Parts: sequence; C-alpha cells; structure tokens
Amino acid sequence: MSYWGWMFLWLVIGERSKGFNISGCSTKRFLWTYSAKAEDEFVLLCDLPGPKQSHVPERLPCSGIKDLSDVQWYLQPQNEDTLREITKNYSHILLNKTTLRFLTAEMNNAGSYICRPRARSPSDEACCVRMDLAVEPRTDTCVHPVPRTQFLTLGTTDSIYCPSLGCHSDAQSAEVTWYRNGQLVSEKGSNPMQLDEIYDFHEGTYICDHTRSDNTSAWTVRAVVQVRTIVKNTTLQPDILRPDKDTLEAELGKPLTIHCKARFGFEKDFKPVIRWYSKDSDQKLEILTAEGRSVQDTVENKDIECVLHLKEVTRSDLHKTFICFAQNSIGNTTRSIHLKEKKGVLFLYVLLGTVATLVGMLAAGAALFTYRTEIALLCRACRRSKDEALGGGKEFDAFISYAKWGSFESETASPVSEEDLALNLFPEVLENKYGYTLCLLERDVSPGGVYTEDIVRILKKSRRGIFILSPSYVNGPSVFELQAAVNLALQDRTLKLILVQFRSFQEPESLPHLVMKALRALPTVTWRGLRSVPPSSRFWAQIRYHMPVKTRKDSRGTISKLPREHSYWKDSVKQKPLGGAPSPGNEHRSPELPCSSGELTW
Repeated sequence: MSYWGWMFLWLVIGERSKGFNISGCSTKRFLWTYSAKAEDEFVLLCDLPGPKQSHVPERLPCSGIKDLSDVQWYLQPQNEDTLREITKNYSHILLNKTTLRFLTAEMNNAGSYICRPRARSPSDEACCVRMDLAVEPRTDTCVHPVPRTQFLTLGTTDSIYCPSLGCHSDAQSAEVTWYRNGQLVSEKGSNPMQLDEIYDFHEGTYICDHTRSDNTSAWTVRAVVQVRTIVKNTTLQPDILRPDKDTLEAELGKPLTIHCKARFGFEKDFKPVIRWYSKDSDQKLEILTAEGRSVQDTVENKDIECVLHLKEVTRSDLHKTFICFAQNSIGNTTRSIHLKEKKGVLFLYVLLGTVATLVGMLAAGAALFTYRTEIALLCRACRRSKDEALGGGKEFDAFISYAKWGSFESETASPVSEEDLALNLFPEVLENKYGYTLCLLERDVSPGGVYTEDIVRILKKSRRGIFILSPSYVNGPSVFELQAAVNLALQDRTLKLILVQFRSFQEPESLPHLVMKALRALPTVTWRGLRSVPPSSRFWAQIRYHMPVKTRKDSRGTISKLPREHSYWKDSVKQKPLGGAPSPGNEHRSPELPCSSGELTW
C-alpha cells in the first residue's frame, strides 16, 4: 500500500477511535448572557486563520489549506473528555458549514466547540479552533433593553446597536468587533455601528463581540441581532385584489370556493385583518374560515389571502351578499359579491352533443363521399344484385375504344400508352380477374369489312362502351366510335358509356356538338399513370362501379393463377417499352378469352 493510503487509513482509524488532539488548536473563550424574558439566539463562527489573515512572517497552521469553507464540528461537553462530532441539525442547533446557530438558550449548551477543515494533510493537524462557551443568565436590570431584531429604513442614515451593551454606561467607548452574515465588518468598531445610507444588502444577521475581563480571565461577550431593511409605513388602506367581480355564477348543490385576496402596505407593527362576512337582509354575520395566509411578500407590500369554502350552494345563498373585509392601522376596505345561479348547463351539454353529432355526421359523410365507389361495390357484392349479364340479347359486357392511329405520339410522355391500357390492362383486369367479356376491334374482329358498320354492330351487342380519351383520340378518326355510341345510347337505354381520361386535352372546334355534350354529361374516370396500374387502385374500382353487375364466378381463377405472360402490372411495366401497334401476326388475339367466341366477320 502506498504512503498516502497508509496515512489516510491512520487518520480515519485514529479519529474514529479517540478523536484528535485539540491541544494545538487556537483557543477562544465566549460568554453567552441571555435574558429569561426574551428569545435569544447565539452563533459560533469557525474563524480559521487563513493565508490572507497572516500579518506575521511565521507560517500559520492553516496557511497551506486552500478550502476553509468545508469544516467539521466537534463538541466536548463540560467536565467530559469525550469528543463527539456534530454531523446533523438538532432541535436547538443548526449546522451550516462554518456556522453553528443556537436557537434557544440552555445551560447544557456550555462546553468546548472545535472546528477544523475537512480536507487537510497530517501536517495541518494544528489547523483548528477551540471555542469554550459559557452560558449564564443576565443579572443586570435594564429599563430599555436593545431589541434583538432591529429595523433600518431604506435610504436613511441609521445605526445598529449591540444588545449586550445596550444598558451599560460605557457602551459608546467599548471596542466592538462586528460581523455580518459570518463575514468580518469591523474589527475595532464602536457601539452603535453607524451606517451612512441604508441599502438592501445591509439586511442580515449581525454579531457583535466585546471583551469582558475580571481578575482571573477574559471572555468575549457575543450577542446576535437580526437586521431587517424596511420602507416607511404605508399611509394607504388595504387594496382588495380578489374578488374582482360583483357577481359569481354558482351551480346549486355543488361546492364553491371564493378567494378574498388583499394587498397590505408595509407597517412596522404589522397586524393585518382579513375575513369573510355574509349579509342577509339586515343581518351581518362573520363566516369562520381558515386564517389568512401570505401568498406574496415584498419589501413594500404583502398579499394575504383568505378562502371561503361553501360545501353546497343553496338557494338561500343566492339571496345573500358575501363581503370580503380587509383592515390595517389606516382603515378598512370591503368588496361585495353576489351569487348567481348558473344556467344553461343542460343547454351546453345539448349544444356540445349536437356539435359532436354534426361533426361525426360530417366526418362520416366525407368518408362515404371519398370511398363511395368502394362502398357501392361492397354493397353490391353483399346483397347479390341481379346479374346484368344475363339476357338482354347482349353478347359483350364492354367495347373498348382508343386512338388506333397516332397513339405513338403519347408513348414518350407516359410509361403506359393508350394501346397498352386497352389491349393489355383492360383484358388482364376485367376479363381475367373479374370475368367480364370485352370486345377489342383488333383482337376480335376480322379485317375486311366496312369499319363503320362493324362499329355499330359491336356497340349494339355491348352493354357498355369504354372510351379512352386523349388528344390523339379527340383529334383523330377514332372519335367516330364515340359519336356512334352516343347516337345508339340515345336509342338503346341498355347501352351505357364510360369515359376514361387518359391524358388532358382541349376539345377541337370540329368536334360534333352531340359529342361535346356527352363529354360533359357522361361519367369520367381519370387515369393517373402508374398509380392506376395495380388492380387494387381506385381507377379499377371506379371502372367496375360503372360496369354491369356480374355475380357469376370467374371459372378461370384469379390473377395469381394467370400464366406469367398475363401478369402485366408485374412484368410488362418494368420491361418497358410498352405500347406499340399490334404486330402483323395479330399477337393480341387470344382464342381463350370470352369475347373470341363471339367474333364478328365481314
């Protein structure tokens, strides 16, 4: 073990077993004279001689210790050799680092009090102060004793008197050592201590020491005085801050709390009065309440509050006048308050319930409007609506129309072309997933016939017409298909038309008037690019909403059972380029699709 470790162990064991040797400590003798009629207090200061207090060339015992603010206190009672460390506060002694404060005068307080730094080395063992304290009652009589609490008015010139010299004729000539809040103020001052102008920092705990000698010994007589800085006494009556209204709403049968808060100006002999009264007709009665408590205290003012608690508000309380009363030495102030029955509570509940209901209805309406398509499809599936695909002399559920000429112009603007949508996505979703029968001109009609007659014939055999609109469509010859469908729909109520806005366009002036009206009146579903590709998107839900009701199950299974070449939204979009005109070999024909069994020939 190192040298310092052995030294530390020796110090700890030695102190715990037998304390330490106090013969090398500097010794001071204090006398505490107290009056049996007054509550005196006493303070011991650990006044260790530090480096700055050295006036001689010899090295002081504490000159090598840097921290003299953290000390240990010990007590050696009278006629005892035991040395006990003071480690905590007691009922009559308060321990505060370098200060011991005695709250009450007791004879058993007498003894030797030793203090020394907590952090020290073995060479600083003699750095300690031993204070022998004697306690005795005061025997002399004094007509006008000096108070232990003294008040100094801010901004004036005043003095602080030492209580232990107040009744001595030689008080003015005695040399007094003054301390303020544990710090030395004057080593050889006079009594009283003169102050040129009083400031806030003059407030605190003052200690005055003077020497008393007899034939055998000399004692330092110490007294403690509490100094408070004050302002001049107020010339105003109290100011009532609360209640600040003349009426207060109260609910019958419920408890009620009313606050009476008043601001009192400073008075040296402060005796405030604050209470509640109730007045009914001509009878005025005091209401017993808890004693007022201070809620805010400054040099100039003090706010005191008195609280009135009503366990239950009755109708008789509505006819009473409650009076807040505050009084000081200048006069009194009152403030009256009346209780008013709190109405409209039921109305408030009804109003809140109505508002909550309206908000709920609006939220539900917004949700229904936003998801109306999905809700309609769900209701259609739950109630098993009549299958529109049965009867009616129709062979196809829908005819798909798109711009077959000039569609290559849009391929660079969108990853999915009109042709991809018409020839790949519509069959993939509507035919393979939901079992609809579609007719595509390139796929299901053999070439060689009259184009206009074939279009009319196909539309007559279809329940729906789906038209993919784009600038190429409305400005090209394909718009004839929409015009023919509008004319037929006016005659055949079973034919309904669905517009798909693939790309925004401006209506050309050459567009037939009937088609223009149809563009504004017919239901339109907007294509939103790649977001509309998956079968679960809102685009396909809206298309299905306008398609015929179909309750028959698809015998060919779901999309997960399709061969790889039919999973268009998984592979075809990623393996762009999409679109392009159909190949000369008619690769888009699919003899397995439902519409292929109903092909038209010229």
